[in-house]
Amino acid sequence: MRLFEIFTLIFSIGAFYALYFSNNRKFFLYSLFLASTCCVLQYFFEGSRWQFLPILYSLPMMYTFYKLNKTSFVALQSFFIGFLLLVGFVLSTLVPIFNLPKPNGPYHVGTETFHWIDSTRNELFTIEDTTDYREIIVQVWYPSKGDKRTDSEPYLDHINLRSSTMAKAAKIPAFLPEHLKYIKTNSFKSIKCDITNAPTLIFSHGITGSRHLHQNLFEFLSSRGYIVFAPDHTYDANITIFPNKRVADYRSDLTGNPDSIRMRQMQINTRCEDISFILHQLQKINSGIIRSQVSNRMDLNKVAVGGHSYGGATAITASYRNKKIKACFNLDGWINPIPKDIITEGINIPFLFLGRPSWANSNYSENYTLLKRFLKATTSPSYGKVFDRTEHLDYTDIPLFSPIVKYVLEVGNLSPSTSLPMINEIVFSFLDKELNKANNSDLEQLLSNNLISDL
Repeated sequence: MRLFEIFTLIFSIGAFYALYFSNNRKFFLYSLFLASTCCVLQYFFEGSRWQFLPILYSLPMMYTFYKLNKTSFVALQSFFIGFLLLVGFVLSTLVPIFNLPKPNGPYHVGTETFHWIDSTRNELFTIEDTTDYREIIVQVWYPSKGDKRTDSEPYLDHINLRSSTMAKAAKIPAFLPEHLKYIKTNSFKSIKCDITNAPTLIFSHGITGSRHLHQNLFEFLSSRGYIVFAPDHTYDANITIFPNKRVADYRSDLTGNPDSIRMRQMQINTRCEDISFILHQLQKINSGIIRSQVSNRMDLNKVAVGGHSYGGATAITASYRNKKIKACFNLDGWINPIPKDIITEGINIPFLFLGRPSWANSNYSENYTLLKRFLKATTSPSYGKVFDRTEHLDYTDIPLFSPIVKYVLEVGNLSPSTSLPMINEIVFSFLDKELNKANNSDLEQLLSNNLISDL
């Protein structure tokens, strides 16, 4: 709970106690006044949210019951007001305004967002419009030692547009994600990039995901010297919002489509072409053709690609096809969409897989059989590891959203305070060892944790 919410709750409980248990008129009125004052301050300085409404509603009700002074219904009144206070407290605790973990690296984190159009490609998902070229939103996170003169960036932009689509994807009421507008990151817009020859990562999200759902990892890496680019794969993302607030909705649900296998092949080709296009744009940024805080700051001989779920399949396929990519990691990746020749041949760059213990209960129970075949064929150093007590979405920021999210989504029973730092450290150590050629990498020690085992 936030500061003014805590004070509002404390004074509300004080007013409730004074009204129904101590019969102290002065204490009741003072407590009610202070609770109401904190409520107003909360609205202006913190913003109101639906989880706290039962507590706010209790205030005028207590005053009304006090003025009516009906002694015959005191027990019923006290039960009702107590119930509202309890519900407001429980909802505010279970659906919190969470803090994105501090990255704790030696650098601050800066960020920029780009809107790019690839005029060499028509859009796969709007084939009826031959003038519609592929366009994507790409965000970058980078190291900075500059002055943080602005407020940190919100976790999600355009929350009024995103909340309904997020709720639809999770099959929950549309108002439930609205409180995410109050979540702040540790990233600051357009502050100076204070590093040169930085290793660079491109990260691909899963189907119905977005670039936002992995910011904990991105900030962790950037605070340690990495420049990270993450696109919204248009029409694969939950929603893509362009600068003029034009929206590209989610169109990748192929459930029941008799041509789904061919469509997935076309889709992964489009995603891989997104990665190649981003690599081309990075060259333009580094040379100054595209203006950016990270211009001439990247070492494009040290480029890695990573991904989650379908983004993991994207990362592997892109790494096979593009020789500019020097390392690849995969967070609980979906192996089935990867072309068979890539699974058979493997890749010849360092590779890390970290995922849940089993895919047996999914629709793709053969996922790890295919992965083992791929790992066996891969000639460079490769790591195939499973992380005990995790599920598919533990490899995103979603476990931070609520302590009860594991009951409605694919989240394991391991606390995010344990799982997310371990994932971050393992990815960082892998990249530092295999991409940055660091001699002091802690990778082997991290992978020997009793929660981590071989595939």
